[in-house]
Amino acid sequence: MNRTQYRLMAKDVKANPANLAKYRKIFKYAYPFGDKVFKRLMINQMNPERFIAFLNAMMGLEGLNRIKEFTFRIQEIPTLPTQKKPIFDIVGTNQAGEPVLVEVQQNASQIFIDRLFYYVSRTVSVLVPEGASYRLPHIYVLSILTEDLFEGEPDTYFHHVALAKNGRPFYRKFDGFLVEVDKFRKIDKRTPEARRERSERAEMLRFLIDLMEEKPFSDDILQNEMYAKFVKDVSLEKIEDELLLREVGDMTDIKYEKESSYLDGIRDTAKRMIADGKLSNEEIASYSGLSIEDVVVLRSQAET
Repeated sequence: MNRTQYRLMAKDVKANPANLAKYRKIFKYAYPFGDKVFKRLMINQMNPERFIAFLNAMMGLEGLNRIKEFTFRIQEIPTLPTQKKPIFDIVGTNQAGEPVLVEVQQNASQIFIDRLFYYVSRTVSVLVPEGASYRLPHIYVLSILTEDLFEGEPDTYFHHVALAKNGRPFYRKFDGFLVEVDKFRKIDKRTPEARRERSERAEMLRFLIDLMEEKPFSDDILQNEMYAKFVKDVSLEKIEDELLLREVGDMTDIKYEKESSYLDGIRDTAKRMIADGKLSNEEIASYSGLSIEDVVVLRSQAET
């Protein structure tokens, strides 16, 4: 299940929760970057190895910089009653006690950058209690972007954000990492096999994209213990209705609807094409910009 299909499902299930059973028959896997599903897959205090592997891969940490241990913390950062509450999807510390902040961003906009730096600043502000030294730990921030944010850089999906002075490193205790998932998919698709990126990040993103597209996995993937366990855990059979329905509530609240309203026009256009009955799924996908799988979901909704 990809991002667009997930949004379409959320709207349908919001209108009639009983329709969730229908999607369990259509799709094999849940959308892995949904807020609650992502946390369910990644947060495990007793066995943080999967999340540690995810962090090291996505941030490209190598050698002495690799995370070896991770302790999960409460996501909400303390604030005054009059301040917005910054809530990262996952907050924790590595083996050196350094904060690691992670979030999945569903709607790309420049306001997201403002919000991200607000969240980081609030996190920094609570690291120094009254009377303590201003010496700060190293802070890592990872943001997974499910849609493209930097459209002017079509060949760059991984972005390392650091504080610089006159173009040179200045403050070495902050590292921000932005990963554009769909842009990686586009880059990888148009790159010849022999020239494709072979980093841990690229291999993990390929796995996640294949999962969202519900492609069959190779024996190499299924023989990898971490990936094989992930495939089982993200299966819709393993995720309760209650969790998915809570996710649907989050995906369809007023704020989210406002941010995601661009999809409504695309969906309505496709639905009118389906109702007209003159075009095939392939033609509707071509004209609307949706995938064929998205059109199949819309057609299924129209027929029920």
